Amino acid sequence: MNFNQNPTQPSNSIPADKKELIALLKLVKKYNLKGTEELLKQEAGIGEDLDGIEHEVVDVASSVDTQIETDFEIYDICFTDLRNFVEESLDIYKHELSLILYPVFAHIYLKFVQEGNDANRKKFMDKFGTALDVFYSGDIKDLAQIATIQDIGSSDLCQAILQEKYVIRLSRDSQSLIKRHLQDYGTKCDLIQRIVSKHITFDSYEGTARTKAQCEATSGSIIGEARRADNKIRVYYGLLKEIDFQSLTQPPPPEDEDDGGNDPDAPDKPKKKKPKRDPLLSKKSKSDPNAPPIDRIPLPELKDADKLDKLKALRETAKRVHLNKDTLPSVCFYTVLNSHGAVICTDVSDDASMLAAGFTDSHVKVWSLTPAKLREMKSAENLKDIDKDAEDVLVRMMDDRTAETARTFYGHSGPVFRVAFSPEKNLLLSCSEDTTIRLWSLQTWTCIVVYRGHLFPVWDVRFSPHGYYFVSASHDKTARLWATDMNQPLRIFSGHLSDVDTCQFHPNSNYIATGSSDRTVRLWDCLNGQMGKWV
Repeated sequence: MNFNQNPTQPSNSIPADKKELIALLKLVKKYNLKGTEELLKQEAGIGEDLDGIEHEVVDVASSVDTQIETDFEIYDICFTDLRNFVEESLDIYKHELSLILYPVFAHIYLKFVQEGNDANRKKFMDKFGTALDVFYSGDIKDLAQIATIQDIGSSDLCQAILQEKYVIRLSRDSQSLIKRHLQDYGTKCDLIQRIVSKHITFDSYEGTARTKAQCEATSGSIIGEARRADNKIRVYYGLLKEIDFQSLTQPPPPEDEDDGGNDPDAPDKPKKKKPKRDPLLSKKSKSDPNAPPIDRIPLPELKDADKLDKLKALRETAKRVHLNKDTLPSVCFYTVLNSHGAVICTDVSDDASMLAAGFTDSHVKVWSLTPAKLREMKSAENLKDIDKDAEDVLVRMMDDRTAETARTFYGHSGPVFRVAFSPEKNLLLSCSEDTTIRLWSLQTWTCIVVYRGHLFPVWDVRFSPHGYYFVSASHDKTARLWATDMNQPLRIFSGHLSDVDTCQFHPNSNYIATGSSDRTVRLWDCLNGQMGKWV
């Protein structure tokens, strides 16, 4: 700390701001910072005896004593001491101990904001903000824009810092070092001790301290790392048992059929060949011990037509050329022309037959990517004359006169942020800034259901791999599980501290993963709505 002296005064004169200087000296002496006290006295030219000038600064010293937590110099000394402790620690512990610097810095900074001390807020940010780890740079920039109590109230980052405890995972040795440091220095670290005890939780573990790479892999969240106790719930991460295609494709054996090959009276009669088994289906799928029970959550039963579609897709997958440097994948590009609004999102159906896009001007458009055009279902009167038992009943239900290469959906009143095809390719979901989710029929080309429940814009919506269920993610910090035949959510997943930006089903449809602006990924159980894991 440098105090500029007036060049016209002798070296032993007291500066013009002597009241603040003497008050600071008394505080430094109170906290037993002898080295800092001697340095200040030498720079200010003050002797050992301060009794002669105490009466000039009693009022200033007493006022500073009552406002110790808003004094920049005291926080400066405490945070500098903590940073020096981390930097001087052994390399094996340094990376874990450095995790404590950001939450302490954030709380000191917000303390200055709450007290309305704008000068100290800026000085503290300028001095220590750039010295923290790089993965906190985004939060540091956001904090630098916080200048008033009103800014704190409207910031998800600040609310999370003040209301949630910051979790730091430390080895037993690292935790002992930081606790010993705070205790050995007594009142010198009293301010840091109060922040640690109120706003920080140490999740200790047995073993050696983590390396720099290990610490960085789990750092950067608004509220620190996940507690180990939070991730101990069992998760059935296996896949459900595959469909029995063999019974679907293989005809039953004929009854009372003579086996000519075994007839001794007809040795020349040719033997009847047994039907060949499809090698693709000959392997029996083994049950996965990590898979959830098939009846854990109710799933829709597949129709024979859906099973045949899956079998067709499986055979096409088996015929695909294995990708390598000599056989690279082909790429197909599509360009949207003459659009009144910009394209925000797109989705392609599983069989690559249709493409859907959502636009800023609130409409959704679907294109056919094959020679087959998009047709509309016939009227109810014409459907009465159709043979329901015919194999091509679905084809007969469509009106060829309505065939078009593209169709447009209107209904949203805000930009459409996400569209998603159902696995059966007969439904389409869309979510919008207008807080609603809409379910569209790709047979009647109308809106079937409008799902209302979210309070703010909905960023993402996804269908379950098995259909029927879908999940949505919103600006209201929640994700919600829905069913296509119900207009109210089945589950509300609440726990994120900021926008839920994206969501996705587990392939077994029993779990949902959500990603948020709070930089955490959480796994939710569809059965009970509980959070299984988060990182």
